[in-house]
Parts: sequence; C-alpha cells; structure tokens
Amino acid sequence: MFKGAFFALTMFITFAFQGCAGSTEFTIVDQREELGEVFTETTGTIDNTNGQTDLIQDIAARRQFRHTIDLRLNNSASLDRQEVEERILATYDLPSAAGEKLCLIPADVPPGGAYAYDLEWTQVLREGNIEEGASGGGDLLGTYTIVIDLQCQVIGVQVRR
Repeated sequence: MFKGAFFALTMFITFAFQGCAGSTEFTIVDQREELGEVFTETTGTIDNTNGQTDLIQDIAARRQFRHTIDLRLNNSASLDRQEVEERILATYDLPSAAGEKLCLIPADVPPGGAYAYDLEWTQVLREGNIEEGASGGGDLLGTYTIVIDLQCQVIGVQVRR
C-alpha cells in the first residue's frame, strides 16, 4: 500500500514538473505606433441666442474605450492567451482593459448663435511581437495589436441658429 501511494505521488510530481517545464518563456517586443479606426460624434448645442457678447468656453467630451488586443499566436506557440494579454497590458502600464479619454474643445459662439461641434476620435494602436526567451531575440511566437489611447479633434462646426 505504501509503495503504491509513493508511486502515485512520484507520478503526480513528474506530471506537474513536465507541465511547468512545457511552458514557454516569452517577451513582449514593442514595434511601432499606428492609427486605427475613426469614430465621429457631435457635441450638444452650445446656445448663446440670448447673449450680448461672444460665449467662449471649453467643452469637455469624454469617450470610454477598451484596450482591445488582437493577438495572433503561431500554431506552434504553446502559450496561454490570457497570460500573454496580461503581459501586454503590463508592458504598456495599462491597469485594466478599459480606458477613458477626455477632450477639451474650445467653443466660441457669437451673440445670437447656437453651435454644435463635430468631433473625430481616432484609435492609437501599438503593434509588436511575442518572442521566445526571457529577453526576446528568440523565435517569433506571434504578433499583437493593442488599442492604447484615443486622439480627438474638431472636424466641423454646425450652426444651429
């Protein structure tokens, strides 16, 4: 009985070590920045129809987004997708999978006017490689693209009155 239990424990330890030994050490290697999808929106109306002077103020536009990761692992790479995604987030010092961008728009509406502003939001992407080894330089295990930020700009003004 003791021999059987010892054999079972030895086999368990052997399989556990084989599982650990099978994991591949990898490094995230940042390559370049790209611009991604573009989204447009219109602010609410800034009303100065009853004003006697120019209405000059900053409008705060906020947009929430996800740090979406497009992960393309080679078929031969034996990597855990979640572990790779967590390492990518850590590489770019992103605390979670969600982000928020604030855009300040300088509004200048003349007396008697009412304006709305058209905004364009553009995704900022980082692309890189997943390379074998603790310091990279090994075989290419895959590539990734991650949305890390948004850019904002005013692209038009709508005169509402």
